[in-house]
Amino acid sequence: MSLRNRLVLPIIVSALAVLAGCGGSGTSNPTPPPSGAFSNTNFNGAYTFSVLGANASGTFAMAGTLTACGCIAGTISGGSVDLVDSVPTVYAAAAIGSNSTYSISKDGRGFAKLSITPTGGTAFEVDVDFVLTSSNHGLITRYDPNGTGSGTIDSQNLVAQAGLANLPFAYGLSGSDLAGDPLSQVGAFTLDASGNIIATGASAGVADTTLYSFSTFTATPFPDSALTGSVVVGSATAPGPVTLSTASFGTLKFDVYVIDSAHLKLIETDGLEVLVGDVFTQPSATIPAGNLIFSMAGPDPGGNPFAAAGVMVSDGTSKFTSGSSEDLNDNGQVDFGSTTPQAFTGTFVNSPAGSGRFEVTLSGFAPSGTLFAAYPSSAGLLLQEIDAGVGSGITGGVALAQTNGASIAASQGYGLNFTGADISGLSPLELDEIAEFKTTSGSKLTGILDANDGGGLNTSNLSGNYSLGSGGLGSATLNAGFQSMFFYAADNSTVLFLSTDPVVVGLGAFEVQTTPAQSALESPRTVPMFRPILRPHSASRPGKAAFVRR
Repeated sequence: MSLRNRLVLPIIVSALAVLAGCGGSGTSNPTPPPSGAFSNTNFNGAYTFSVLGANASGTFAMAGTLTACGCIAGTISGGSVDLVDSVPTVYAAAAIGSNSTYSISKDGRGFAKLSITPTGGTAFEVDVDFVLTSSNHGLITRYDPNGTGSGTIDSQNLVAQAGLANLPFAYGLSGSDLAGDPLSQVGAFTLDASGNIIATGASAGVADTTLYSFSTFTATPFPDSALTGSVVVGSATAPGPVTLSTASFGTLKFDVYVIDSAHLKLIETDGLEVLVGDVFTQPSATIPAGNLIFSMAGPDPGGNPFAAAGVMVSDGTSKFTSGSSEDLNDNGQVDFGSTTPQAFTGTFVNSPAGSGRFEVTLSGFAPSGTLFAAYPSSAGLLLQEIDAGVGSGITGGVALAQTNGASIAASQGYGLNFTGADISGLSPLELDEIAEFKTTSGSKLTGILDANDGGGLNTSNLSGNYSLGSGGLGSATLNAGFQSMFFYAADNSTVLFLSTDPVVVGLGAFEVQTTPAQSALESPRTVPMFRPILRPHSASRPGKAAFVRR
């Protein structure tokens, strides 16, 4: 399947309206999705969220729950949140105060000011920006001047400990060690009725960990390790404790925040590293046949920001066939300057046999990825590079089974999230963006984009053109944020994309917005935000005054 069935559009040169500030109140004419308008009443009840990004200290992560009133006043009655960074700072189960507020505009974009009080500490504010794709799900960033990052937010449906018993799970964690070197862990486990990870038999836990050093350009994997520990859920607003232990990498402590019995959030709280991620059920320990739409990112073998996306064609048994192809952005160079994507093939084997883990060997995958661990989950195939030594990277991400006829539709509203690296300066800078847009006739799109490029939210009117090729693949150009993309539809509601901007390297997703009335009936497909960080440590430059495109 050739990705060059897409028309690569020229860059749009229309004027960019930049409104610097820390909220969306200054934007003009927000465009509600064609399917209906949102308001404060559509953000109602308990929600669980997580974010990974950067602050002045290096890597930053947070995860927690909040309770929204679902009322015109836009108040948050309380909640709990963990905030960690690489100082290390660990605020575990800090209280979200009842003076916290939110506001939802008619296009589904939301802003919340969270008043956070650590145990025994002084209150401070964290601001988040999000776009709702339904009343149950949204894409979120931190956008205040003290940090930036991307993640997801989902309505909470609490589950008792017994509700997790004997369910197989797969998980992905990403972040860094305290030096800012990228660190990722993927794995699978099954819990007993008390929350202990089963250690023997076919249900035994297994994990793969990879650490990349920016100073030596060396990847160190800790593959196929026996996993033990426990996952104990907490109360409605308080997290529960988690222990994940391997003989090869050691014991890590986390808090767990519940979304439902099929989706949990983990954040590390022991101050040893900065890791955050998702746990999903593993309904089938197989790699399905057909097209898998994938996106992956991480430092390349030389430590430069790298991102890739494309199509894996699986025979469902043991091979990724010659129809597989990859687009990439390696430190601003798209597809190595070629006019065609990179073809690759591969093999996969269930290892250990009968476990929820696969070992994937790829041939021709750029820039150098050869060996990966893969864990099927209800949210897709979680992928982590486990190559070792100098000349190896730490690429990781997700692959989603593609449905027949997957595409994007005209006259449809979408929520968008992007996370990556701005490489226009002396060192890469974390860049996170949120947008709401709608597709119009004539293959155009219009909406509003919010960006944090070094500290503080900056809002722009968004416009652009898109082109659809075969197989749900396409390209788009924008007048704001990253300037161009290749995109890959997994189904009619979920699309992964790769930035093809020469100074912005990263990945994102856009998702169909439902009407608020439909939201209660929808179960949106969650795209895992699992991927290794792109930037070297000490790369954040907080306090940048405005988001101005080069």
